[in-house]
Amino acid sequence: MRNAILAGLTASLLSAGAAWASAPAQSPTPSANAPPTAEAGTTVEGLTVIAPKAEQEKLPTLVEHFVQAHSAESRIGQLSRWGGPVCPQTSGLPPAFDAYVSARVKLVAAGVGAPVDKHPNRNFPCKANLLIVFTTEPQKLMDDVRRHHPKMLGFHYAAQAERLARMEHPFQAWYMTGTKTEGGLPEPDDEFRPTPGGTAGSRLSVRLESQIMAVLVVVDASKIVGHQIGAISDDVAMLALAHGTAPKGCSELPTIVDFLNPDCPAGPDPAGLSTYDVAYLKGLYSTNPELFAHAQQSEIGSHILHEVKATAP
Repeated sequence: MRNAILAGLTASLLSAGAAWASAPAQSPTPSANAPPTAEAGTTVEGLTVIAPKAEQEKLPTLVEHFVQAHSAESRIGQLSRWGGPVCPQTSGLPPAFDAYVSARVKLVAAGVGAPVDKHPNRNFPCKANLLIVFTTEPQKLMDDVRRHHPKMLGFHYAAQAERLARMEHPFQAWYMTGTKTEGGLPEPDDEFRPTPGGTAGSRLSVRLESQIMAVLVVVDASKIVGHQIGAISDDVAMLALAHGTAPKGCSELPTIVDFLNPDCPAGPDPAGLSTYDVAYLKGLYSTNPELFAHAQQSEIGSHILHEVKATAP
């Protein structure tokens, strides 16, 4: 049942993306290295950016704000993460750039502990569950998604669909999540489907897991002309691997999410994911998935502080 639903959602996602994907008038500026077309490796390279030093006594508070800004609670009050291998498919850019974006997402996923297909079979490629669409008409795409594929907007009630489908930022993502019971398979989160019952756990857990089942990332291609494909790919990767909240203003700590954020001062393209971004993702994929959000956020914050201190010059 779960596989049939996911297959249907993915097919719809692919058809919707194909309908509105279109390359920008100019391609984004390539990074120093040519876009890779081979399978991604298992280590993350070129991700660390030395962040400005914050006063020691302020850093825990800044990290707490950072974690909260990157964490959207699921239907069951947890932070969602990928439970199965991430299989990206990118469209809308020239083929070499599409391949680069997909390979970069898989590379980042492997480096932070997210599940990936470690032994891909070229004859039987994985089924796409992450669609990355570059289009010069992002709102038309999302209007089509809202009218014909509303499940792609993620868990919501019908009255919320129009608001959820608004394309308000150069990079946006929508997450289809599911709730997994202990020893079972995730059931898609749906307004017409009751939340699976948990079992006696503790005040921190009821033995349920919130998992990401599929993601749609839409990039306004008209906003990325002239920017580095490396920064673009890492912004997509951050959105694809962690269900965050919509950005409001600029972060107090460096993050790739602020790249092309109209609320932030313009500047040179970032080198990629910041130290804090990488530490957040590693923390997300190493915490107990059955904990409630506040406990998960606390563990992620501790992981970030440890990582930052370990990489400080």
